[in-house]
Amino acid sequence: MQVYLIGSGPFDPEFFMTYVAQQATETGDQNRAFIGVDLGAKRFLDLNVPIDLAVGDFDSVDAETYARIVATSKEVEKLEPMKDETDTEHALGSVAQRYPGGTYHLFGMLGGRVDHLLSNLWLIFQDKFQAIMEQIHLVDEDNRIHFLKPGKHTVDRIAGMKYLSFVAMTAVKDLTLANVVYTLQEYQMPTPLALISNEFLPDVDTMEISFSEGLILAIQARDGQK
Repeated sequence: MQVYLIGSGPFDPEFFMTYVAQQATETGDQNRAFIGVDLGAKRFLDLNVPIDLAVGDFDSVDAETYARIVATSKEVEKLEPMKDETDTEHALGSVAQRYPGGTYHLFGMLGGRVDHLLSNLWLIFQDKFQAIMEQIHLVDEDNRIHFLKPGKHTVDRIAGMKYLSFVAMTAVKDLTLANVVYTLQEYQMPTPLALISNEFLPDVDTMEISFSEGLILAIQARDGQK
């Protein structure tokens, strides 16, 4: 199951539709769900894409738009404006319950307000998201982000992305990077660091990363195309 969440941050509708079509082709998975988070629900309306779940306090849309969201969504979770979790936190929790084995593609979560960006990145520290951490992908036109737990992983090159970066969210032990321009062998990182602007080797489309303790963001990126 491919699950697509759209939030309220910067968003390119044309890129989104292209990405959804590519995922269907590459994965062969035609099962998908569309989740609108606050303003993200309006974006699905604008795209004429059916909404499986709309979540938020909907303070970013007017009354007429909210009525359309309610009328066209399979399910709506209306949240109080004063609450102890963000709309995205609540939405991701609802999605994890409904689609526990899915792959979660989050759009409109990067760029814009820095506090929103950091909130979206730090979600994975919460206990309720530990089980789905490696199923979460933050996506925009110029970035692909996913989370890595300790162990040995392979990372496949994404077409069009030049840079490969690994950002430690915690201290990391025994970090090894292979099949990249800048390699490491059992590197000890007592303080979180951002190892940015690495690259795949020419004509090599898969690299290896391993570590024994810690939490890492794996990022493939390119310079902005606009």
